[in-house]
Amino acid sequence: MRKLLLLLLPALSGCGGYYAVRVPYNLPDMPGAAAAKASLSSIYLRVEVPKTAGGGSGGGLSDLLGSGSGPELRPSELAGAAARALNKPGARVCAWRVHKAGGEDAFPAALAPSGLLAIEAFQPAMSVKKEERSSVYYDKKKKSQTVKSKVWAYSASLSARVKLYSWPGREELDSWADTFTHAEDRLDGGKDQGEWYAANEGRLYAALAGRLAARYSGRPVERVRPLFAVKKDKESEEALKLAGSGKWDRASAIWERRAAAGGWRDQLGLAVAAELRKDFALAGDLYRKAQAAAAGDKDGKRVPWGEIFRDLELFSSSASAPAAGRCGGDWFARRTALLPFSDQTTSVDGPPLVRKLVFEQLKAAGYDLVPLERADEVLRQRGFSEGGQLGAAKPAEIAKWLGAERLIFCDISDFGEVMAGVYNRRMVKGSARVWESGTGAETVFEESVVKVKTPKSFAAGMFSQLAKGLAERLKNAPLAYESGLFARQLADNLPNLAK
Repeated sequence: MRKLLLLLLPALSGCGGYYAVRVPYNLPDMPGAAAAKASLSSIYLRVEVPKTAGGGSGGGLSDLLGSGSGPELRPSELAGAAARALNKPGARVCAWRVHKAGGEDAFPAALAPSGLLAIEAFQPAMSVKKEERSSVYYDKKKKSQTVKSKVWAYSASLSARVKLYSWPGREELDSWADTFTHAEDRLDGGKDQGEWYAANEGRLYAALAGRLAARYSGRPVERVRPLFAVKKDKESEEALKLAGSGKWDRASAIWERRAAAGGWRDQLGLAVAAELRKDFALAGDLYRKAQAAAAGDKDGKRVPWGEIFRDLELFSSSASAPAAGRCGGDWFARRTALLPFSDQTTSVDGPPLVRKLVFEQLKAAGYDLVPLERADEVLRQRGFSEGGQLGAAKPAEIAKWLGAERLIFCDISDFGEVMAGVYNRRMVKGSARVWESGTGAETVFEESVVKVKTPKSFAAGMFSQLAKGLAERLKNAPLAYESGLFARQLADNLPNLAK
């Protein structure tokens, strides 16, 4: 009990027959916090990306995000920032993923969370404007002087809608929307807009994540719980003194012996001790008995009964939450095999490179993976050397050969570069199919990355394109940047373990 006091009781203040016990809590800043407490104990976080007007030709996440004139949203970066901010006392994110608008999400049922937090994020906006600023100073004669100057105002904003649901009940517990902005005044407008946004993008994500943390994980607060001694009662004063010195077991023994006689101060002491032990149900019963017995006593009016019962209700509600670590445990523990890619392209090095990059992304996302070399060797022994041949075998057979419980099939439909004067298009497109043993359930999704550049100078553009292509070929890493982005987006379609 003494260790508990050191952890939960930063300060005790006392004077005569009264002590103020300061109990630290993390309290959510949201309406209906008590009802939402259980759902916040193991959250599945989903960043939802709406389709832009007109959509993209490839139907992939890059098309969805890059078709507008503003900066591209990086939903996985946003999801990661939100998960890190929420993983504090009061809330826990077990997994996150990027979800495309309009599609079904089959993963919550498999992950078994206690709550679903959906963040609908929109494409960021950015502007640079030349504006006039005025500043006032006082000269030596103490007369005010106004100085006007020209500045370039850089600003970026990110809008989001957030909804919290219970799971599996799917009851909407909370809903709100906000726009997060970062601005900077610069003395010149020479800073490239893209570079400025890239340097400050994290501030927008941090602002949204901070709002989530304050609303759901809670803000640190200290609650004051008073203790009283009966005047000129040596035993009562001794109990108060013991509590003040951290000897709660001995103090509780005195209060428990005396509480049978109906003394509300003794019952209050037992209630505070139970609250410190986080035995909220017992604390609630004791506080109610003390409140009833204290009716009409002037010291009883000094006890914040309403605040106490609201706090206990909030923290007692977590008792119905799933056991810690349950959410996502079964999903990420399943042995997963990333099979050789099939492809419809003329590139020899491209699809194998993408497969290695996808493997690295899935490993970072928390999956238990069959090593690529091991998977390839086992399949070769059974006559399968290419991904396109795997259609001749049943998924259950492949899973048995590899000792896997989950298979991921991928097909690369486009992999190449088009150079036409100053026009340069680099493109990676494909699809994935995730098969689960036992149920045989399958999830299919498509992804694409299309990057177009049009340099102002024909000569400089051609030289840059040729030099980049040559360097990639020498490293056997064609379309390295686009392949990496494609791999990241492909992995983001699946749940990622929150860290």
